[in-house]
Amino acid sequence: MPQLDWSTYLSQAFWLLVCFCALWILLANLVTPKLADVIEQRKRKINDYVEKAEQLNRQAQNSLLKYQQTLAEAQAQAQKQLDIGRAELKAKLDAKAAKMTKEINQKIADSELVLATEKQETLQQIEAISQDLAYHIVQKLGFNNISKKDIALIALEEKDNG
Repeated sequence: MPQLDWSTYLSQAFWLLVCFCALWILLANLVTPKLADVIEQRKRKINDYVEKAEQLNRQAQNSLLKYQQTLAEAQAQAQKQLDIGRAELKAKLDAKAAKMTKEINQKIADSELVLATEKQETLQQIEAISQDLAYHIVQKLGFNNISKKDIALIALEEKDNG
């Protein structure tokens, strides 16, 4: 086996050292700077993206705060409008209720007056019918000397005494 021959060790070591140094120089001067440059560009790009994301996040947070403030103001305004509407509606309902109560009370009073008048008229008619009936009964019983005026006077005396 040639690799185990001691006479070739020196030439193998020399070429190993030459190839290693050539590759080392090639990598150090050409490949490594390009790789470092690409890595540095990626880092800058990533940092730019992170900064943009943080900026957009701050903008989104500010927009969210503005939205929440606007929403709270709108809710407060809506609640205020609702309260005003309720108060106006309650005032209108109270006014209508008072008006209707007044009208109902007036109608009740008018109805009571009409009823009282009708009652009085009915009582007068009943009294007139009763006097007329009493006159006819007295006439049927044979008391022809009693007149309608006499029966009216007796009824009037009964009213005054009773």
